[in-house]
Amino acid sequence: MAVATTDAESEILYRARHDRDRDGPMSETIVEALAAVENVEADELGARLYDSFDPEALDSLYETAAERAERLRLAFTIGGYEVVVADDGDFFVRERGGASAAVR
Repeated sequence: MAVATTDAESEILYRARHDRDRDGPMSETIVEALAAVENVEADELGARLYDSFDPEALDSLYETAAERAERLRLAFTIGGYEVVVADDGDFFVRERGGASAAVR
């Protein structure tokens, strides 16, 4: 099980807002964000989301929170990065403290 870093001082490398009406699944948006941080195409990203979490479960949690007007804040790690997702679509990627950043 991946544990998110508690190092709130880590530099945020990527920040964006996912639009439920315009964008695809949240998991795909995260893949695109990680690829942007790594400066590669999404299909060239070395890590798979399943290595850290179940993308379908993330998409379901994210959509269910919106439908029920519930609060959601989910954090997970993949490679040397921490990804934090909020119920309003805001998310960011930052480097985990003490870890190599590459997800290749």
